[in-house]
Amino acid sequence: MPQNKNNQKPPKTMTWVKALPVLIIALIFDALRCFFEMFWFFGPALAGAICTITVKGVLSTWTAGLFGAKTAALACGSGATIVGYFGAPVIGVFGVVMAIAVGLAGWLTIGFILMMTNARIFKENEGHALWFAFSLLISEVPIIGAVPGLTGITIKMYSTQIKKDKVLIKKWEKEQAELRRQERDQKIANLVQQRTAEPAQAEIY
Repeated sequence: MPQNKNNQKPPKTMTWVKALPVLIIALIFDALRCFFEMFWFFGPALAGAICTITVKGVLSTWTAGLFGAKTAALACGSGATIVGYFGAPVIGVFGVVMAIAVGLAGWLTIGFILMMTNARIFKENEGHALWFAFSLLISEVPIIGAVPGLTGITIKMYSTQIKKDKVLIKKWEKEQAELRRQERDQKIANLVQQRTAEPAQAEIY
């Protein structure tokens, strides 16, 4: 008689809903890395924006009395442009160094999360370790690092895992349906055998 395996738990499966938090974290690190890759542009622009907001906000009364808020804002923008022009080499190097640091931090963070919460993504899918290592290479190369490689490769890894898990769960469902059918057939056979045996036992007695 087949053993009752209908109580077996279904295999673990990954879904896009479960993967979403990890993908959001990867996207944040990619966005930060892109920001620092383009820091030669974003740095002076951000400094000018902060200066302008500060002038119009906290120091608006004081600046209005001396130069006027518009004049002070124009001075901030001009100052940021000058700093960006003359400080471009230093700003650029700082951005590259920060981009490399952020890329490494993001890669380690996502790797740690995957190992702690979804180690199957590496164990059950050949080549994923190499793909993940490739994402580090992308993030550490200047200019190319602006491409959201960590997010893209993480999506690819999850996509492969989710497709395989869908096949696995369908196989499990078919096996469970077959086991239920065998158990039902066995119960019917036992019942028929019991009904057949009852008249024979009655004749003996």
